[in-house]
Amino acid sequence: MQTACASTQPWQDKEVGHYTFNKWVGGKIDVHYIVPRNADAKSKILLVIPGARRNADDYRDQWLNLALKHNFVVLAIGCSVSVCEDEYQYNLGGITTPLGAPRPESKQFYSVPEKVFGDFVTRFGSEQTEFVLYGHSAGGGFVHTYMLAKPDAPVSQAVAANAAFFTFPDTNQAYPFGLLNSPYEASRIDTWLQQPLVIMLGDQDMGPRTKTISNSDAANQQGRNVFARGLSFYAKAMNVAVERDVKPAWQIEVVRQVGHNSTNIVPFAFKYLFPEISQGNEEK
Repeated sequence: MQTACASTQPWQDKEVGHYTFNKWVGGKIDVHYIVPRNADAKSKILLVIPGARRNADDYRDQWLNLALKHNFVVLAIGCSVSVCEDEYQYNLGGITTPLGAPRPESKQFYSVPEKVFGDFVTRFGSEQTEFVLYGHSAGGGFVHTYMLAKPDAPVSQAVAANAAFFTFPDTNQAYPFGLLNSPYEASRIDTWLQQPLVIMLGDQDMGPRTKTISNSDAANQQGRNVFARGLSFYAKAMNVAVERDVKPAWQIEVVRQVGHNSTNIVPFAFKYLFPEISQGNEEK
């Protein structure tokens, strides 16, 4: 049973919909939600970061059957191009401008997930203190760098799928493809590698990217396609973990016969984000 005031909550009359979140100084965010009818204070909460098209409604709907079946909440974050105007503000969380100037934390897109989560918890009456996080393509770029930028965020598990390009844990490579001249100190690498992060790649994700950073010469040096870039990124991270004597918590999964397609990735991401549910299903 939902505990929030019935007359004031957009999810009271329908399980699937959207509302406007106005509590971020950076601009208006459209939250596309799934709140199952039987969701209660103990229901898990998934936050979703869409790809470059910012089509949060589609990304929400990819989780619809699973959310209704297993009674978890989905909040897909819609940040329009007019608000998150470029890859620096969206994929890279807005920690700097395209010219490298630092943005105030309050105006970074990185600050949005925790705000949306906290707002929902309060309005819904949820007992959840952590959320799980999923992003694909540009959203995958956001997720893997969010775990670097926000090491204390209440994320119990994150999946970064088919990121368009990667920020390597490499202090000799220039930002945003490495950490040289970035807002991040080298000491942050150890904590980053110990975050609960899964890198998920479709082995047929072979097409070129089209955005400015994603299709730059520097991005293509990571690999000529997303699949190659992801493999290089993970391999570099594991080598860095050895060099720094860190036991990494990251995992990788290659999804066979899947390209740059979040819908086909979701069932594989589900088992990492909700292990207690998926393991229970396997035992039945």
